[in-house]
Amino acid sequence: MAEIIARNGNELTIQLTLQLTGSLLEMENTILDSCNEIGSLATTEALQKFDTDGSPIKLGDTKMTVRDKDNKTYQIPYGSVQLGRYVYQSSKGGRIYCPLEHNARIIRGATPKFAQQIAHKYSNMNAPAVCQDLEANHHRKIAHS
Repeated sequence: MAEIIARNGNELTIQLTLQLTGSLLEMENTILDSCNEIGSLATTEALQKFDTDGSPIKLGDTKMTVRDKDNKTYQIPYGSVQLGRYVYQSSKGGRIYCPLEHNARIIRGATPKFAQQIAHKYSNMNAPAVCQDLEANHHRKIAHS
């Protein structure tokens, strides 16, 4: 199990405990799952750095205020992570704006690195092969679509 044990400015300290039992393949799978767990923790922390503090913001001439702190699931190289992030709207209603997604350059719910990985795989394989590759080699299950 991985856990964050310290935060100091831009530094993050993560502690990991894992069991090395069974065959070497089983141990390697345990190590892979643990690396995914560490990556998920660190990426969640990284994503939060791109959010606002909830203060009003201006987009061009439009003042926007926080509508809600909404939970969203993001696809990352290490799995899926869910976090609360601020979403904004003008007093006139209309389109919602999420600074975290804009600032972090989220692409349809995927982080830039995961989008890059998926794009590379799709350029070399068909959709079923991409799904099989992600599950077999990264322990990542994604939808065929």
